Amino acid sequence: MTRPTTRLTAALGAVALAAGLSGCASIAGVTDAPTATVGGALAASQAQALAAQVVQTAQKAAAAPGADGDALRDTVYTGDALVAAKADAKLAPTLTQEQKNALTLTAAAPTVLAVSSGEAYPRVMVVQTTRATSGLPVLSLLTTPDARTPFKIAVGAPMLPSSEVPAFDQLTQGAPVLGDDATGLATDPEKLLAAYAASLSFPAPAAAAADPPFGDDAFAARLRQSAKAQNDALSGVGTFTQQHQAKDVVGGLRLAGGKGALVFAVMTRKDTLLNRTQGTITPSPQFQALTGLTSIKAEAVQDSLELVLFVVPDSGRAQVVGAEEHLVSASGT
Repeated sequence: MTRPTTRLTAALGAVALAAGLSGCASIAGVTDAPTATVGGALAASQAQALAAQVVQTAQKAAAAPGADGDALRDTVYTGDALVAAKADAKLAPTLTQEQKNALTLTAAAPTVLAVSSGEAYPRVMVVQTTRATSGLPVLSLLTTPDARTPFKIAVGAPMLPSSEVPAFDQLTQGAPVLGDDATGLATDPEKLLAAYAASLSFPAPAAAAADPPFGDDAFAARLRQSAKAQNDALSGVGTFTQQHQAKDVVGGLRLAGGKGALVFAVMTRKDTLLNRTQGTITPSPQFQALTGLTSIKAEAVQDSLELVLFVVPDSGRAQVVGAEEHLVSASGT
């Protein structure tokens, strides 16, 4: 009997993004713990074992500081996910206990939601873990370029409350990889990412797209709210700007029944604060940890990676279903 596939859902909850010059952004502050419904992920034993090993190593890496931790991170992350993980490790001492708790995963084994079909390389799989405090699912794209290289995390982010990912094909069948050919999707992922990044800049673009290829989402709303709040707080003291740019569509897998694809992508974000007074501005603990500066006389710049998950349908607008920011560098005078 054919087992029916199901969709992955993150139930509605309040969400707060600690964005901007206040430090790293993360999903936190859920008042009513959302639940994740994951059925339809018939675990292939090999894929499940590989995923469990990767997640276990990632958790060890998160708890290990310095060179020993970086060595672990090198074994389990790749690309921008590796850059983000190493930056997170540097900033870990600046986090409050509440922030640390918000990042902790449950003890449950990871669930393999999808694996790429066929025997060709590169191969990918989508793996779900769960945040212990919020109950939000975290979706990660694991990749390997060849038979000699172990699977590593290329992108990962928690789902946004009330978001939803339609079902993948069964693991025994596998899901087609999202390659360079975007045939059948409502919008090309590269163009989608560029349009989405442009829409987030502050001050807002003078001419916003009349019919954007994406719907509204909580991540974008909180970014705009945070940027405005920071700019308002600097009234008479300085100015604040925020630029977002598309960086890379890392990959993804097609959804079952021609329902589109789950796309994993990366954007960059640059926050710039200009001090217009003769006095100084005290930066956040995260900024101080990265730069060693305890005051800003003229300018502060922070660079972040934004890891974003889109569901791109075969028709209609795409939707951001997961996102997380990682502050990776800072400078100032």
